[in-house]
Amino acid sequence: MTVNLRLSLTVFKIGFLVEGLSGLAALVTGSANLPFHGDLLLLSPVFSVVGILFLWIGRHEWNELHRTRVGHANLAFAVSIIATALAAAPIAYLSAVGGPTPPGWLGVEFGVAAALVFAVTFVTYALVASHLVGPVGQAAMAIGLTWAVIISAAIGLALAGQLHPIVSTIVARSPALAPIEKPITLLDALLGFSYLAFFVAFVDAHWRVVRGLDQDAADPAPSPAEPRP
Repeated sequence: MTVNLRLSLTVFKIGFLVEGLSGLAALVTGSANLPFHGDLLLLSPVFSVVGILFLWIGRHEWNELHRTRVGHANLAFAVSIIATALAAAPIAYLSAVGGPTPPGWLGVEFGVAAALVFAVTFVTYALVASHLVGPVGQAAMAIGLTWAVIISAAIGLALAGQLHPIVSTIVARSPALAPIEKPITLLDALLGFSYLAFFVAFVDAHWRVVRGLDQDAADPAPSPAEPRP
């Protein structure tokens, strides 16, 4: 039985639903902040880590096709971690040297790395379940991934010009997160549509796995011995 796969899909579904509804709430209410003081920005990586963890725990359950897909998802998740490090590096360096005005190219590097963090995270989600979904799930996933890439690029563009304010806030030891949150609050809320699309896709994937409609997720059955000539 693919118990860990179903647990992983459930974790992802909960994360998508929370993120999607919070984004819609921010859009509908016209709030300048995301619910829970913007802490929802941290939920996506948390749910990603837990979901990937269940996939890793259940790696003995997968057949070769699903094992390959999980491997690709793990690789994409590793790329997002590297992108996070690349986004954090200029902040750490500039903060350590007293917060000078960064050169333009460093702001671009920061923005590109930040965009990759968001975009590659959604690529990870797609790799987890793209082979488990039916037509409805495929359409939802394609729409969600396309929208996520567009918004991720916009987030990177918005943050590229915020490197100096972010560093200045850190150097001043201010607890305020406005230089990070304010430029991307609306954009992060717009990502809610992608999260809801992936929620639909993962519901479809979970239903197909439970019903045994996708053999890629089934436990590999031993092949019958071939008769000797």
